[in-house]
Amino acid sequence: MNMNIVQKSNKLIIAILLVLAFASITATAQDRRDRDNKRRERNVQQRQQVNRAQVNRAPIRMAGPQRITSNRGYRPRGWVTTRPTYYRPPVIYRSSRFYTYNNYYPHPFVSFSYGPRWHPVGFFLRSFVGTAILIDLNHRSYRYSDGVFYEPYNNGYRVIPPPPGAYVPSIPQGYQQVSVGGQTYYYFGGAFFIFDGNNYQVVEAPAGAVVYNLPQGATQEMIDNFLYIQFNGTYFQPIQINGQNAYEVVEVESNNNPQPGQY
Repeated sequence: MNMNIVQKSNKLIIAILLVLAFASITATAQDRRDRDNKRRERNVQQRQQVNRAQVNRAPIRMAGPQRITSNRGYRPRGWVTTRPTYYRPPVIYRSSRFYTYNNYYPHPFVSFSYGPRWHPVGFFLRSFVGTAILIDLNHRSYRYSDGVFYEPYNNGYRVIPPPPGAYVPSIPQGYQQVSVGGQTYYYFGGAFFIFDGNNYQVVEAPAGAVVYNLPQGATQEMIDNFLYIQFNGTYFQPIQINGQNAYEVVEVESNNNPQPGQY
């Protein structure tokens, strides 16, 4: 009799223990589900907050044409690897894109005087005072004197833009030395030269070069509501370097056939 009571008691205890264990497991699983649900709700709320912030965030506007900084960058076709990549989106105007490295900084344009012997394009001389150097280039004859190029015109000589490819033995004092992508350029009177060890050769204005003076004959032109300076077909963006007014040579590309990777 006593043995039956003991057996029944043991079975009851075991049943109670099983019920408690099942209840504990169920509670633990429910707690885990509750925690997972709360975590998912927090993640959803955080994503919604981020998305709302991105939608409502105003674009970062700079002082000038460069509106939003990008990390993609752009390198014009044909540039050597030493030429810096553009990280500022271009100013798009009509069918062209205008790339620059520096912020647009508007300041009054005042043409620089390179001395009494320097003359702007179109200036006419009956004859030279002193000696002018004769230059033959592409079956045409030019004259060079004091940093200025001339062509025969109306029984005299007329100032012309520096012809790319022309070689001259010297540049007048007052030139500016400019480095772009590891290449040294010499700037004087709106013209850029490179030195080959013996002579100075006229080259196209290198995009990205920063100069501090532009000569008489440069004109102001509105590009997408910003004022640029144009000289001899080259555009210069007004900038400021260490508090000093300057100009950066702009890279201008046609927008008709954008290249892969362009902005």
